[in-house]
Amino acid sequence: MKLNMQKTGPFIRQTIGIVVGSLIFGIALSWFLLPYKIAPGGVGGLSQIFFHLFGWNAGFVMMMMNIPLWILGIWLVGRQFGLGTFIGFFMSSAMTDLVSPRKLYEMGILTEMIERYNTVDGVMKASTEWAMTDDIFLAAIAGSMLLGVGLGLIFKSKASTGGTDVPVAIMKKYMGISIGNGYLIIETLIILIIGVVFANLNIIIWSYFGLYLSAKFTDMVTEGISRVKTATIICSGPEAEERIKNRIYNELDRGVTFLNGRGSWSGEEKNLIFVAFGIQQASTLKAIAHQEDPDVFMIMNDVRDVIGFGFKSREINLGD
Repeated sequence: MKLNMQKTGPFIRQTIGIVVGSLIFGIALSWFLLPYKIAPGGVGGLSQIFFHLFGWNAGFVMMMMNIPLWILGIWLVGRQFGLGTFIGFFMSSAMTDLVSPRKLYEMGILTEMIERYNTVDGVMKASTEWAMTDDIFLAAIAGSMLLGVGLGLIFKSKASTGGTDVPVAIMKKYMGISIGNGYLIIETLIILIIGVVFANLNIIIWSYFGLYLSAKFTDMVTEGISRVKTATIICSGPEAEERIKNRIYNELDRGVTFLNGRGSWSGEEKNLIFVAFGIQQASTLKAIAHQEDPDVFMIMNDVRDVIGFGFKSREINLGD
């Protein structure tokens, strides 16, 4: 039984993560972003064209776009676009249609809320414009934040929503374009296409705002908020270096590294203390440095990730 739980436990957690992430993704897209034509980039952004111009279900359109991209990704890039990607884009596409305001209204769910936000002068708006708020600013913020959270949960569950991941990977492999620049090119192109199709500059502005916000929340969910800092300490003399080093060992329980340096004005050789520590230890380190060396010069930096003894890496593995 214990062995079975060791095997099934991670699978259950992964499945729950994908389902919950896809649900939040669908809510973000169908409740807030789609009704206001805010293109979050990717296949979800392109689905807006068919949703608003032809009334096609956005999730269905996303599915139809993702399937050939998924096959192309496996063929040209490799198995990194395997089962996790398929499950991710299938679930997120299905949830987008399942929790759409139009679908919920048909099922008699949240009808009062839908009517309250989507009735103008006693007349209901077109169903493609139904949203869960009547304020585009709130829609952009709520939709982008939730989209980032949903994507982050899907990524943490070692899945992917496919879409622009495929052309970006192809550009990197065959054209040498970096991942970051690849996403910038693809997402910009999609947002510009949406803006041109609907002839609305505001859509482009709102979409870039949403893309930035969703990316930040995706990072926060997948990697967590950074709780680690580093400090470079330049002491006035070797005695102060030893005192500060010893107190860091004893009071912060952190190791230090001496870096060789030389003052450009004095030409004096000296050691620089380099240390990584938790953010909650910052005030203690400042106090130690000033108490042991009133003439100390110290630089503190926030860091994205630390790998090594005493620290938990924020990196995630997206492999299948």
